[in-house]
Amino acid sequence: MNKNDGPENTAELTPVRANRVDEVDDQIRGLLRRLSVFFGEPVPSGSFSLSYLAEGAANVVWLIHFQNSNLGQHDSSVVLRMRKDVPSTLPMVQFKRDFEARIAPLFSFDPSLLLPVELVQLCPQVIDRLNRQLRQLEGTEGRSALRTGTYHPDFADEQYAMVMPNLGHGPGVIVEFKPKWLTQSPSAPRNAQRCRTCAMNSMRRSKGGSGRGDSGFCPFDLLSRKDAILFGALRQIWRDEDTLSSFADTFRSRVQPALRQLQKLQLRHNEVGLEDFQQPQEKDFAVAMALRDCSMVLKVVQSGSGSASQIPTVKLLDLDLKDSGGGKLEKWARMESELIEEVMLDIEYLISLFLENWIVNSLYLGSNTLD
Repeated sequence: MNKNDGPENTAELTPVRANRVDEVDDQIRGLLRRLSVFFGEPVPSGSFSLSYLAEGAANVVWLIHFQNSNLGQHDSSVVLRMRKDVPSTLPMVQFKRDFEARIAPLFSFDPSLLLPVELVQLCPQVIDRLNRQLRQLEGTEGRSALRTGTYHPDFADEQYAMVMPNLGHGPGVIVEFKPKWLTQSPSAPRNAQRCRTCAMNSMRRSKGGSGRGDSGFCPFDLLSRKDAILFGALRQIWRDEDTLSSFADTFRSRVQPALRQLQKLQLRHNEVGLEDFQQPQEKDFAVAMALRDCSMVLKVVQSGSGSASQIPTVKLLDLDLKDSGGGKLEKWARMESELIEEVMLDIEYLISLFLENWIVNSLYLGSNTLD
């Protein structure tokens, strides 16, 4: 996600004052009252504002600030997650219903891995102002060029936002990554040399693409028990070499168990091969693909340089059910076909190298048989 914080990315909302009783102030006050039940701390009096914190393909996250607050940038324990007006997003009320019915039950073994889904009713003035802010950020470093041109739906089409705990609230560092496919694709040949995620990244790079979604590590390596392999993967998400060993130790005890549970869920919802996409009847792609595109967020706390790392918070985010309509099934089938072709070319190349080396060695050794 694109994270940009600071005063230049702040949309000031109309101050809430006792001597202002117009309609806009009433609506802003109503929003503040509805938000206050989620804070778990006294709400500062006066005006408040929302600033652009992060953005993905489907949602924007807004940070709440209060006037004259001494709590710093993350001065609220909650943030707003608002959907964008794109075909892949669902109304927030439906998202909440689907999440509670189809995603939450999967994690009954550890509900703490999920963020609670709570909704708050918005008002038209807030949506209008935040959309204006998104437009103002375009063409600057404040908003990625990949995200321009998409905004929040009008109030007539979406009246709610999701209220989320602000994981950046309080001491510690936030680490976020996508585990992606922790299982091999059902379509992969038996002798495939790469996992599905690595094969996809390699194919995109070979075609001159940017390697979108390429985290620099193999998802399987996150589950490794070998230091060299695990450290190699964790270096892509934890850049402090001095504390890497401590971070890895805590990662093993706090994060790997959650990743292994996610891996089991992916295996349980594993109808994601080429034949499944080509024959989609009675297949639950929505859950299967959500489990393969979620994000993991860690809160890492250290008391000093080189000290032991603690990971008090481990959460899975972005578990939105994936819509298989609108050409998605055809796209997924096409991608699997291309991956299979790419893998077969890799195998043919390896075989040709083996034969070439065998011929060269045979000439030197004086052998001319395959025995």
